[in-house]
Amino acid sequence: MGWVARGIRYLRTYGADYTFMKIREKLTDRLFHPWDKAWRLQQADAAALEDQRKSLPAAGLISVLIPAYNTRPEFLEALLDALMAQTYPHWEACVQVTGTRADTRAAARRAAEKDPRIHCFMDAENAGISGNTNAAFRACSGGWVVLCDHDDLLPPDVLWHVADAIVQQQPDVIYTDEDKIDEKGRWHSAPHFKPDFCPDNLRSGNYVCHLLALRRSLYEAVGGERPAFDGSQDHDLMLRLSERTKRILHLPIIGYHWRTVGASMSHQQLERCLAASARAVEEQMDRQGTPGTVTVEDGILRLHYTLLPRSLGVLALMPNAGGAHDRQQALQSALPEDTPVRLVVPAEGQSVPEALNDAVAASREDLLLVLDAGITRLSPGFVRELAMYAQRDDVGMVTPLLTDSHGQVLFTGFTVHPDGTLSTPGTGLPARAPGPFLRNRQSRNTAAVSAACFMVRREAWLPLDPAMGSACAVPDACLRMMNNGLYHVYTPHAAAVCTNRSPLLSGNTVDSSLLQPFRDRWTGWHDPCAAFEKENGGTRR
Repeated sequence: MGWVARGIRYLRTYGADYTFMKIREKLTDRLFHPWDKAWRLQQADAAALEDQRKSLPAAGLISVLIPAYNTRPEFLEALLDALMAQTYPHWEACVQVTGTRADTRAAARRAAEKDPRIHCFMDAENAGISGNTNAAFRACSGGWVVLCDHDDLLPPDVLWHVADAIVQQQPDVIYTDEDKIDEKGRWHSAPHFKPDFCPDNLRSGNYVCHLLALRRSLYEAVGGERPAFDGSQDHDLMLRLSERTKRILHLPIIGYHWRTVGASMSHQQLERCLAASARAVEEQMDRQGTPGTVTVEDGILRLHYTLLPRSLGVLALMPNAGGAHDRQQALQSALPEDTPVRLVVPAEGQSVPEALNDAVAASREDLLLVLDAGITRLSPGFVRELAMYAQRDDVGMVTPLLTDSHGQVLFTGFTVHPDGTLSTPGTGLPARAPGPFLRNRQSRNTAAVSAACFMVRREAWLPLDPAMGSACAVPDACLRMMNNGLYHVYTPHAAAVCTNRSPLLSGNTVDSSLLQPFRDRWTGWHDPCAAFEKENGGTRR
């Protein structure tokens, strides 16, 4: 498909406003390089790098595994030069060189002659990305391994930060943020600031990606990379690693520069990569006792968990008894047959959190769908989509995509800022817009949901604290649930229209007296699901 056809398809899918916004962003990036300027300002200077060389963490040998198949020699040389410039000196590079290019082999040999820490292994037969990586692993000696593509770059202090984290925090797996560089390595763009480990984000796609470091013993325990998943082999590996350990550390530094080369597998064979990811996620679902299927829909992985036999009840929040009958009838027609709908109308002197607590205590259904009076036009399959996440034992609350009547995003889950304020990413975008790194179109974890609409297992429910007020009682309960080990899920594959323009659904960071009790309790809380919401510039979170 040519660029003109792709442009027309994009315009039809996302509308003129969003398309022109993206064009403006691309032009700004191409002409002014805002992230490149920001990156160069935040790099460690020569003095900081020298301080690192003088203060070395006792992390032992780190082995960098590099599968190099017909690599352009200048790319491999640039990567190995970046390794030789590392401030942490206790590393080795195990380069598995395959393919037919003599100039690639010559470049590898020159680097090995220059630095004895570089070990090159030549093999005429290409065993694929996984097979070549596993071969490099078999030759390595370090207690930790780092996975690195053959044509990318590393900042000079990334291994020092990895080593320091190994010593200070004792993780089993470490990953960093990353950005992209152009083919000639001149301009930095598209920084990917990631959340901490979020299992539902990972099932929707490999957001972890680069740089990935892990204990040697863990790589051995999971059996290394699997050739059947080449193209998405790192996604499959990360899924299996997450089943073996919870000690997964996110280092919020740009630790990897991904070179944008059109010939890479992810560009050439995107459909194959997505199909491999879908199979990897399906296998994990089976291993974890939550079976189902995964389909690829418009470039997105969509999960379909098998529904367990669970009873469902609906609690419809009403500000007063007026229009109650009409509301009940409208919901009854939009929900699966025989779903009980109970109206929750606060009694005189009773707060909304108190009324909802009483309604939950009086219910007997396994799953409860809470809707306020402003929620209308439920999408097809709405209940099933929410229920398949809410039924999981590790999930607390599930929220759908909420839009206004014009199809613009109102709510995709709350981000909790360090100062205790709340915001929601993606507000104002068209409902189908992907947002940064596809986050608005993928099911993912979120710190908190809104009282406007959510589903919860009755056994997971924590009574709402009336002191938090109607605006923040549900987000407060969400954070308490997270502290108890539960995840909350946002899924865009269930959608509804919200006519209640609450300040908490405005898309702007909220700071008002309504939020003060919440801020008093949660200021300083770290939101593990938060990710940087812009593609260029700015400061983290």
